[in-house]
Amino acid sequence: MPFGIYVHIPYCVTKCPYCDFNSYGVGERFPEKEYTDSILCELELYRNEIAGTELTSIFFGGGTPSLFDPKSIEKIISRIYEITSPTSNIEISLEVNPKTADLDKLIGLRSAGINRISVGVQSFSERKLNFLGRINSPEDSKKILKDIIKVGYENYSLDLMYGTKDETFSEWENDLKEALSFNYPHISAYCLTIEDGTEFGRRYALGKLKLPTDDRLTEFITYTTDFLESAGYNQYEISNYAKEGSTCSHNMLYWKGDSYLGLGAGAHSHFSVDNSSLWGERWANLRNPALYMKSVQEGNEPLDFTEKLNREEVVQDKVLMGLRLKEGVNISELEETFKFDADMIKIGRLVDNGFLEHTKSSFRLTKKGNLLSNAVILRFVEALS
Repeated sequence: MPFGIYVHIPYCVTKCPYCDFNSYGVGERFPEKEYTDSILCELELYRNEIAGTELTSIFFGGGTPSLFDPKSIEKIISRIYEITSPTSNIEISLEVNPKTADLDKLIGLRSAGINRISVGVQSFSERKLNFLGRINSPEDSKKILKDIIKVGYENYSLDLMYGTKDETFSEWENDLKEALSFNYPHISAYCLTIEDGTEFGRRYALGKLKLPTDDRLTEFITYTTDFLESAGYNQYEISNYAKEGSTCSHNMLYWKGDSYLGLGAGAHSHFSVDNSSLWGERWANLRNPALYMKSVQEGNEPLDFTEKLNREEVVQDKVLMGLRLKEGVNISELEETFKFDADMIKIGRLVDNGFLEHTKSSFRLTKKGNLLSNAVILRFVEALS
């Protein structure tokens, strides 16, 4: 069974107004050595549980992990390798903000063991970048996208965002065309969402932030899928497009309900166990970096919460995540594993209304279903309860 490790680096130069991840704008002052040592301490707390486990992926996310020196990243990878048994084709990803990495850092990261780079471009439009509060310019993005190829990486991805204030189709089309010009094998295209607790959430609640209508966003979503699929990208997940053989292995762990260990402030973990008495466990670390570091350095697990999962929760999670994937959800396998009978009449209505399609072995969202994915997935879950 696939198993991965996620390492969260919570520090950013500035906090983007749309971001609801556990990240902190700290400029250029952050406790890199202390935080790195804390990650190593936390790894030791789980040594007995993961010793010798076959490891298929490592993902450094944030925050902005590219702020850290490659030597710090290498220390973490080396300790993980010492404890686990990495597969020969292990995927080791790191997220990069274009403003925080140059050619030398990319070379250092490759030497440290990183073999997949994910670049947070978001847009090639200066207007959109300013609206999104990004520190990178279009020129920064273009330079690093070229440097990644120059350094010799073979697996890389870029992120784009649409649905911003006053965005035009020509502006979004230019983003997509610019992205294709670099011939990256993987592109993530996210619709801007307003999250509570963010600066954009505050502005929106006060009526100070106007965004595209739902009908307009539907047009954007349809256009994006058609555009990228016509360019040879398979929409293997709602917001992710890849050429053959270039899906993100680590993210597939989340979407398939497999096991992963999260290290760092606010990181989440999930251990999957399928039997009649224990269906798995998930937990999250303390979000505050200082409290997290204090806890692990005192030899304590830095837990914010932990919970044992019951059968219904596991089924719901598998559907919530599985329907995001193009391959969909295999109802027969779920019924056999979890011993329940799905309400096929309710599911059939979703098919009849054009939101789902029934392939040989699975149900999956249609393009129409993708446009209303949250509502469709909720109805699907109801058919299993």
